[in-house]
Amino acid sequence: MAGITTKQKIGIAVLTLSFVVGLAGTAWSIYSSFRALGMAENAGIGAVGNEIGRALLFSVGGLIGSVIGLLVIIFGRSKADPA
Repeated sequence: MAGITTKQKIGIAVLTLSFVVGLAGTAWSIYSSFRALGMAENAGIGAVGNEIGRALLFSVGGLIGSVIGLLVIIFGRSKADPA
């Protein structure tokens, strides 16, 4: 990892953690929605709507965090560093 700036290392960490947290949150929310669907007497969107909404929020959050991390990696190289 020679030649990588501290900002870029932070960007790599943000990118990785955002991806993992987003994916784990999405998977957990989908799992919870299936559990709610299994326990519901009336199988419909009302039983799983909140959990699917939460899964979508985790997915979007992971994507936004990953994009931010990627931008930090790309623009994190200082002007004095050789290309």
